Amino acid sequence: MLVASGWWLVKATSHQLKEKFPMRKFLLFILLLLTAVACDDLLPAIDSPPIVDSGSGDWYQIYFTNPTCPPEDQRQGGLDEIIAADLLEAQLQVDMAAFDFDAPPMVDALIALKNRGVTVRVVTDTDHADQSSINRLRRNGISVVEDKRGAFMHNKFIVIDGRYTWTGSTNFTTNDIYCYNNNLVRIDSAQLAANYRAEMDEMVNDRKFGPTSPAATPNEQLTIGGVRVENYFASETKVAPIIGRLVSQSQNDIKFMAFSFTHEDIGEAMIERAQQGVNVQGVFETTGSQTEFSYYGDMLSERLPNLQVRQDGNPRLMHHKVIIIDGKTTIFGSFNFTGNANNSNDENVLIVHDPTFASYFLAEFEAVWNEAKQ
Repeated sequence: MLVASGWWLVKATSHQLKEKFPMRKFLLFILLLLTAVACDDLLPAIDSPPIVDSGSGDWYQIYFTNPTCPPEDQRQGGLDEIIAADLLEAQLQVDMAAFDFDAPPMVDALIALKNRGVTVRVVTDTDHADQSSINRLRRNGISVVEDKRGAFMHNKFIVIDGRYTWTGSTNFTTNDIYCYNNNLVRIDSAQLAANYRAEMDEMVNDRKFGPTSPAATPNEQLTIGGVRVENYFASETKVAPIIGRLVSQSQNDIKFMAFSFTHEDIGEAMIERAQQGVNVQGVFETTGSQTEFSYYGDMLSERLPNLQVRQDGNPRLMHHKVIIIDGKTTIFGSFNFTGNANNSNDENVLIVHDPTFASYFLAEFEAVWNEAKQ
């Protein structure tokens, strides 16, 4: 108990303090110390922080959620507040493509920006277009575009002032931020932001979604801070074969975290590499792994010592869509490893070729792997 430890501190130091302070000052010191200890004991216990700022470079910050899933009225200090603070720095324009969106600090920030005269554009999936957060944006004069089709507008990205891009697996909801395993990366690059702005233009101005959207990304291959980066948008670009080819080129190891994993190009490439001696480790989200089309069963049935897969240990959801190849290539974004993501949905993918960047995702993989069910 904290009070007990405070008493131990008083007893351990009192004979030393008497020699240095007059008695009146000594008694005042003891009174202040006990008051501080007592007040501290009345404070609520501090839970684990809801985010893990795992690392940063000259041009990026990487965040992973720490999904303790507190009660809704105690969800604070998470990525929603970090993003909201970044949004409020905008001077000219904010673009947000959000499959699902209910984070109050971000809603407040977008409305404040609109009232300040900043251009705010929002795109969402029709299935989530009638929730209170979206309706609140509309009531405050922010136009929200829906995809109005059966397939998903599954993106989760934000572009601020044509320079900063946020993207990853995280939907901008309190559940995704406080209850699910997720990643989100903030990137400082006008070239990359131009790609996401172009995708936003297609959805907002042209109402083009999924395979009907033109494959017109300005900078699919780019260099940021001396690092080679690839950026693709599905389903106008068929991303699964690109990922499959990268997997097929692996030499040492492949690690992955998959919310949903059913695509043959990627799954068969991993099994083939394992058969050739490459170490493959993966964590499947438990619910997704139980479908008949999941590659979880296929990989288990190979019974190879160097092909190890587990079901995740989060009682809610493990929502990552990440592959790390040979400790130096990281594939992440909104893209689940499925046919729908490849052929029908609106998705975005980043492929970063840098061992330092990969090391942060490897640390997250190890944490998720250690919590997974064997």
